[in-house]
Amino acid sequence: MTISPASLPRFLATWARRSPDAVAVTDPGRSLTWDELDRRVSAVAAWLRRFSFDGVRAAILADEGTEWVVGFLATLRAGLVAVPGFAPGRDDAWLGATLVDAAPEIVLTTSERLLDVRALLDAAGVAVWRIVAVDSVPGDLFDVPEPDATDLACLCYTSDAVGVVLTHANLVDSAARTAQALALGDRAAVVVNGFPLHGANLTFAVAAPLLAGCPTVHLPAALVRERPETWLRALAEHPDAVAAATNTFLARCPAPEGIDLSGVRAVVDVGETARSRAVLPGLRADAHRAAYGLLEASGLVSAASTGDGPGSSGRPGRTVAVVDPRSRRSLPAGVAGEIWVTGPTVARGYWRRPTASAETFCALLRDEVDAGEPGWWLRTGDVGLLSGGELTVLGRLENRFRAGGREWQAESVEAAIEQAVPGLVPGSAVVLPAVDGTVVVLAESLEPVDAAAVERAVGDEPRVRAVHVEAPGTLPRTVAGKLARTACREAYLTAAPAT
Repeated sequence: MTISPASLPRFLATWARRSPDAVAVTDPGRSLTWDELDRRVSAVAAWLRRFSFDGVRAAILADEGTEWVVGFLATLRAGLVAVPGFAPGRDDAWLGATLVDAAPEIVLTTSERLLDVRALLDAAGVAVWRIVAVDSVPGDLFDVPEPDATDLACLCYTSDAVGVVLTHANLVDSAARTAQALALGDRAAVVVNGFPLHGANLTFAVAAPLLAGCPTVHLPAALVRERPETWLRALAEHPDAVAAATNTFLARCPAPEGIDLSGVRAVVDVGETARSRAVLPGLRADAHRAAYGLLEASGLVSAASTGDGPGSSGRPGRTVAVVDPRSRRSLPAGVAGEIWVTGPTVARGYWRRPTASAETFCALLRDEVDAGEPGWWLRTGDVGLLSGGELTVLGRLENRFRAGGREWQAESVEAAIEQAVPGLVPGSAVVLPAVDGTVVVLAESLEPVDAAAVERAVGDEPRVRAVHVEAPGTLPRTVAGKLARTACREAYLTAAPAT
């Protein structure tokens, strides 16, 4: 794919000239054509430049939809640094922590959410210059200076509330690779989104379709969380729909009764390992697409194509190596190690964390050092293997443990438990290793679970010390809906009787 403009707003201007009357973005209450979107973005950008300057941070705290997209792109066009978030009312503790860390000078929201945003800022103790209701900004237009490719564009936060610094070039390159991997530029595709527009989903649901000129349908994430069937209906209503969701969400999605999903082009399973890939009933077999990505690489690293093997996350779209984390040398095909990534999509670093940035973003591969051609690599902290050019992600490096004289991957043990023990909530099993090589298993279930069945699923090694089954929704989870291992361990240790 040929890419030339240096920023997403320049792509927007291009589509406004080429296809001014084509629909660009839709939400339940409004649609904007490319020309209308470009004009609204210019108006809000011009308004922002009246009381700000290059590099000022602006948080977007609104419901997912047209006004969110306008606010985000206006921030970029104005030369400000966007801090993507969502409307208050869900995961406010995480949202408040990101605001404290980012310390934005401006907040963009909507008239409907003004009071909620003020309450959140007060609770977090965050003072800002101004809160802007995007839908109330007048339509006056005047030119604003366009940012350069190397300028900071975005400050995105991980589930641990750690800021990742992305440039305009990061966003454009990642968007181009994602659009190409999902064939968004053939004019038939429609991206359907029902999830928060931060992290890797920012690239999938905003940047990639914008670069490709692909229309996007946004549903409020709060609505989809409460009523997942609204997302399924939106997929059915748009032929050639392309969507992304976590494996956890797909596993909990209700059976689509009376909803025809046969026309859906692809549902991309993102943000998870190869454990227990959920299959959404009613989709064509070739519409299920596993993918691997992380925020530090601006989103997508690899995406599976039709015919890729089970568990595969596809062929990497950028330079990937599987490395022995101790020797820092690349490993042969089929051998598991840490996944390292390099290329123009790798972020600049972590926000105000120089030591962590150096450790994560400035790794050197010994093979290249020995050859006299060293270059920076991103250490993902994920374990995987390459086979036949395809990448399979096995879990997190920090979740490896020793038992019975060998190494185990916690995610693999958890997958075995979920596949063998009926009644468990999908994605709810978590294995907590102890220093003596035994493990504690936590899980959620709607019905009683036989501890012996869990032990049989694990086998003789590692030895199961205890099994604790909780009601659905009890175990701590991250803002992305995945189990929070550290919080699960702390909760277990707090509740466990002294021995």
